[in-house]
Formats: sequence, structure tokens, C-alpha cells
Amino acid sequence: MLNVNPRAPASNHYISISGGVDLLKELFRHAYGDWTLSVHTNGRNRKSWMIALLGGIAAQFGPGATLTLHSGDVPKYLRDGTAFSRAIARMSCLLYNQVVCVNQEIADTLASLGIPKHQLDITPAFLPIEPPRVTVPAELDGWMKAHSPLISSTMFFRPEYGFDLLVHAVSALRGRYPNLGCLVMGNKDGCRDAEAFVEQKGLRGSVLLAGDLDHELCLAVMSRCSVFVRPTLLDGDSISVREAVALGVPVVASNVGTRPDGVVLFEAGTLGGLITQLETTLESVCTPLL
Repeated sequence: MLNVNPRAPASNHYISISGGVDLLKELFRHAYGDWTLSVHTNGRNRKSWMIALLGGIAAQFGPGATLTLHSGDVPKYLRDGTAFSRAIARMSCLLYNQVVCVNQEIADTLASLGIPKHQLDITPAFLPIEPPRVTVPAELDGWMKAHSPLISSTMFFRPEYGFDLLVHAVSALRGRYPNLGCLVMGNKDGCRDAEAFVEQKGLRGSVLLAGDLDHELCLAVMSRCSVFVRPTLLDGDSISVREAVALGVPVVASNVGTRPDGVVLFEAGTLGGLITQLETTLESVCTPLL
């Protein structure tokens, strides 16, 4: 695995890439080594498509490649982007044996650029999981045990992920559930504003920004929560939602992108809708303290 995030910590699970030249070198090295390349990217900005383009070019010197696009921003980026951006996206896709789209809207958008439909496949970027067997660190375990019910979510601190909406909902729900806890996992880039907002709402003891957790630990934490929430304003398909469903955790999510069966939906961006569906779901799994 090649990880192109320049801030990614060192790990035995992937090769860290320091820039475009380094990426191209590794891609060609593996293609020449008869590796089939698989490029998994969001498709929501120029950098993403340049990575896809480099992967597609390198694949011409090996057995081929598959491109997976997972962001709900893909259709908007390509519709609103420049002719050059659309040309790069089209050229990139044509270099791959198969382009995996996580929902129909992404596939339709690519087809409108002239990508042959037989080259497009609509498949969630998700594999079934088993419940993890890991030990939750003592500090995090103590925080979780001190709160009930527990809500969890995974996100970046960007507007489309709906963090503010989630915090407003937690604030409203504390009237019925005074000991409610909300645990947010994910990259802490841009979290200062998020922390300030939590403080402003008087929720410092109720909302924990846990940062990036190892995947197995993230699943272990998720499996212990009463509800998993996905409050995004847009989505392609969400792996975390599918993981929560696979773990048997009730899920409340906005009605955007593709959602698996069993997810409780609310109208994206509506605080009342989120609160109502959270209340209904929490009532089915715990008893409120009135």
C-alpha cells in the first residue's frame, strides 16, 4: 500500500510517499514488477485526479489497474469544474481497466464524460468485517464507561461532514439524556474550531474528539456505542456506516449518497430531523432519564 498523505505517521502497513516524483517512482516500480495497481481516491479535487492520472499512466507498463472513486463531491467537482479538469478526469479513467464508483450518481457523471459504461462498476468500497478483539486504552475506556448512552461518529472537520449539526443535536438531547456522550473519531486537522465550538456549547465533558484511532480500535469503540451517526451534507458511500451496520450498531445517517438497508435516515442538514431520528433510535436501545 502506498500512502500519499504527507502527514501520515510511519507504519509497517504502508509505504509513505513524500511527493509526486516519489509516487511515480513507486508506481512504475510496482507496475514493472507485474503488480496490478489499485488506486483508491476521492475524486473531489485536482490533486486526487492527478494521482489517478499517474496511476493510470504507470499501469500501461504492467498488467493493468482499477480506479475507485468514493467521494460524494465527485459529481459536483466534475459538473462545476473547468473543461481542463473534466479532460484530466476523462483521460485518467480511460487508462484503467475498470473504474469502481461507490454510487450511481458518480457512475452517471463519468458516463456523461464519455467513459464507456462497461468500464464502470458500482460497488461499495467495503469488505465484511468480524468484531475486533482489541483492548481499549484505559483513559478512553474510562471516558466511555462514564457516559451512557454513547453516540459515535467518524469524520473530518470540514463543513460537509456536519460536525456542527451533530454538536447541536447532542446539546438538545442532553435534556433527556444528561449523561449522554458523543465520541468523534478521525483526523484532527482543523479541530481547533471544533473544540472551540464544543466549549461554546458547554459540552466539553460530553463530546470527546478522540483523533485518529487504529482501525481495529476504531471498530472496537464503535461496537460499544448505542448509535453511530453520519451527519454528512453529501456522501458517496460511507465505509464507516457499513462497518457499524456489520457490527450490529444502530445507524442514523443523512439521506445522501448510498446507504445500506437498515440505516435510519434523516433529511441532510436538518437539525430537527437528526434529533428526531436519534431520539427514536435511542428510545429503542436505552431508557431516558426524565
